[in-house]
Amino acid sequence: MMRLLAVAAATLPLAAAQAAEQNEPPNPFSRAIAYAQARCAKIYGSGAGREAGYATGIVVSRDGLILTAQGMYLSGERLRVVLADGSRHEARVIRRSEKLQVALLAIDAPTPAWFELSSDSPVQPGDWVLAVSNAFNVAAGDEPLSVSLGIVSVRAEMEARHRMQDVPYEGDILLVDAITSNPGAQGGALCTADGRLAGMLGKLFESAATRTRANYAVPVEMLKAWFAGGEDAGATPAPPDASGRSPGPQKPALPPDLGIRLFTVSGERAPAYVDSVAPGSPAQAAGVRKDDMVLAVGDTVVRNCREFAEAAGRLKPGESVVLLIKRGRTILSVTVATACPPAGGAGQAAPATSRQEKQP
Repeated sequence: MMRLLAVAAATLPLAAAQAAEQNEPPNPFSRAIAYAQARCAKIYGSGAGREAGYATGIVVSRDGLILTAQGMYLSGERLRVVLADGSRHEARVIRRSEKLQVALLAIDAPTPAWFELSSDSPVQPGDWVLAVSNAFNVAAGDEPLSVSLGIVSVRAEMEARHRMQDVPYEGDILLVDAITSNPGAQGGALCTADGRLAGMLGKLFESAATRTRANYAVPVEMLKAWFAGGEDAGATPAPPDASGRSPGPQKPALPPDLGIRLFTVSGERAPAYVDSVAPGSPAQAAGVRKDDMVLAVGDTVVRNCREFAEAAGRLKPGESVVLLIKRGRTILSVTVATACPPAGGAGQAAPATSRQEKQP
């Protein structure tokens, strides 16, 4: 009897501890995490080189508008968004901002859970924040996004380069004491401890001064100013092309006598992907298409946008040149006859031919 009483007495503290654990309040951040995860999306596009083909987005309206970070993945033939409930939707780019390195997407579906964009920053240096994203593409379907906990270190201006490439960014940032500079994290949500949106996780940048990666977010008030159409926030309208997709920031064609505009948002050292082809241009007559990648201009190998601009800039009006391009898995050569523009107007395309070189 005494032994049974002793055993019972020994188990009472354990039972009391288990009961206390069951009555403990949830993680103090659990509600904010659940709130933010329901308002973020997984984004999938095309990858190129070291550019990951996936990212994160934040839902900012009830009718399918999503903010994300600028990147090569937005230039693919097919851009997809997976919402928190696992539903999949085709997406299109509505606007881009080179200044903030952000983009606005749209899907044809209601999004009843969305973030409110505030005109005032909800955080100060030293505040706890949650970074919600699909870093390393670890989540699929309706699986919840990963969360990192940190604090706001400082609000400051940043001079940065994207993997040592010249990518513009103008404006303040929130530096965060949490690891957010991972593939797929860009476009994720930076939230307060009570779930309010404080900013959007930026793309991978390296500091021009220290050559170290910055863990940062674009402040929410800057996002709202750009979302509302403020020119001071670096808005770059992107009218859709014939396929309904946005061609991205409007820049002068390089070169103008070919009619080829490259996708240069990721910097001059990015692969020479064709973003758009001017109607009636020599390139269109030769059969050059959006999303083709230029491999060579004549005898000059082209490894990036800068080398394409240099090679094409050496062409003379009226000269014919063979472009080696990659279209999907096929390598093609197309002959482009550069136009001789008359005074005051655009030139007409000369006849051009194309020939398939090989089919892997």
